[in-house]
Amino acid sequence: MEHRDTLMTLAEIAVALAGFTGIVGVLGQRGAATSRAVSWLRLRTMLEVALRNAAFALLPLPFLEFPSAEPMIWRIASGAYLVTVLIYILFRRSRDNASAAGPALSGPFLILLPLSLLACVVNVFGLAGPYAFSLYLLSLLFGLLTAGMLFLSVAATFFGEGET
Repeated sequence: MEHRDTLMTLAEIAVALAGFTGIVGVLGQRGAATSRAVSWLRLRTMLEVALRNAAFALLPLPFLEFPSAEPMIWRIASGAYLVTVLIYILFRRSRDNASAAGPALSGPFLILLPLSLLACVVNVFGLAGPYAFSLYLLSLLFGLLTAGMLFLSVAATFFGEGET
């Protein structure tokens, strides 16, 4: 499969996952205020992560017409992804500290983030060689997996409250 097809599929999955936030949002209108605040924070984070990954799956597509520059495309895209995620973390951290809900990401979610960023760093420094695309894709997949885990966490919270 070509890189273009792989990235388009990843973008479609990310957008579909982001679309589920509306469904969960409508179904999750009940529950305690504190748990609801945490769930909404996680849901918003899931939407932001999914849309960011969709955007970064589409970002390199126009540049794939230059085959001789392909390794450089993945290095630049990895660098842009790395900078964007780090800025997002700093921004989110300041907002979460001001929020009564606390951080949206904890425990297992935080395991995937360093792995994703490490893949980007390795790519930026050109250590991946011919596997630069694979590492870029891996970092996007870790982000998408994080969004999926957040979605399941929020859905479990909303649906679990309805049963009690």
